[in-house]
Amino acid sequence: MALIFGSPKKQADKDDIRNDQRLNLAKDMYMAGKMKIMTTETVPGREIQSAFGLIVCRSYVFDNAFYGLMAQAVDVNADAIIGYRETVAFHPEGDKYYSCYGTAVRMKKVK
Repeated sequence: MALIFGSPKKQADKDDIRNDQRLNLAKDMYMAGKMKIMTTETVPGREIQSAFGLIVCRSYVFDNAFYGLMAQAVDVNADAIIGYRETVAFHPEGDKYYSCYGTAVRMKKVK
């Protein structure tokens, strides 16, 4: 019997952060305070130099979605994400599917 709502990728997705160098780099940057994440449209006391646009990352594992979003920001040379939001969709079988999104920006250097 086949499941209509089956999710074969889910099991492989759970181990991604342990094996993905980009996600580990993004996590290290976040933990060191080198990547700012703001729910507001600005970073207090800082000016935006350039905006790279909306970035989105989705996963069955929250850490993968969150750090994946940061990895995308690093890929475009951003040092902050503004307008950060996250959502959770509930699968009929009880699984959760996380979406994290925001705008990747580069901040002006502090003088």
